[in-house]
Amino acid sequence: MIIQCDFDGTVTRNNLSVLLRENFASADWQRIESDYLDGSLTVEQSNKLQYRLIKESKEKLQEFVRQHIELRPGFLEFVGYCRESAIPFIIVSSGLDFYIETVLAQIGMPDLELYCGQTSFSKDGISVSYFNPEGDIINEGFKEKHLTWLKKRDKDIIYIGDGLSDLEAARHADHVFATGYLPGLLSAEPVVYSGFSNFNDILHQVCLL
Repeated sequence: MIIQCDFDGTVTRNNLSVLLRENFASADWQRIESDYLDGSLTVEQSNKLQYRLIKESKEKLQEFVRQHIELRPGFLEFVGYCRESAIPFIIVSSGLDFYIETVLAQIGMPDLELYCGQTSFSKDGISVSYFNPEGDIINEGFKEKHLTWLKKRDKDIIYIGDGLSDLEAARHADHVFATGYLPGLLSAEPVVYSGFSNFNDILHQVCLL
């Protein structure tokens, strides 16, 4: 089996992407977020537009992130179990490299396999790009495309997520663990899932698979 895991609101209890936009983007970010939530924009498109509104330096934003890490309980132990059991644990996030890599380094796990939005910084804001597993730039379906790719490595995929950007990938996973808003979204879907509040909840069930 392979475990594909979201980052914001899943690995962390808080959503660092939202915190960054709340504290450093202009008010226009909320309008763009509304367009994403009502389906007018994909998460990839909305992040590209919203992060253009942030003009702060990479170093300042990374220091902010270090001060606001709220790791979900049991995460370190769960990753340790996966390593001991030779279960690939892979973070696939529509979040961005500059803050996810900062968190992983801070918690002592800089070598976790990670796929996420790629950024470059300039005076005009943060430029965001998403690539599919073949290296092509894409504007939608980032998590689902990586799940399809991971299925070529192992047909049994466990998916862990918390929100709207996880819905499409969760529909195609073999086992789903959901927290945050995702259980409510999945309740209208023909998808069997298990709720969780911390990674110990997941560990107890993964041991039985």
